[in-house]
Amino acid sequence: MEDATRERVVYSTPRWVQVWFLRRSRDKWKKKARVRKEEAKRWRNRAADVSKSRERWREEAKQLRQRVKKLEQEMAALSDQSAAEKKDGLGAPAGSR
Repeated sequence: MEDATRERVVYSTPRWVQVWFLRRSRDKWKKKARVRKEEAKRWRNRAADVSKSRERWREEAKQLRQRVKKLEQEMAALSDQSAAEKKDGLGAPAGSR
């Protein structure tokens, strides 16, 4: 029963002004929250895009490293083959045609 013993506070500001002020305050708060929520979503989407892009580049770099390794092996094999042909004398002399 403490509520009954309390005195009612009397404000000098009209009620419609209080309502207007509180409504405006609430609307500003909601707008601010909505803007931040949209911004957070934008940042989450950007982070996801960057992660996908990074993964795509990582995969491409991996494939290119494998291709370079394969080409280096082929080049070494051809170089060895060429050296063996020169050693065995199987290669035609340059001016023989």
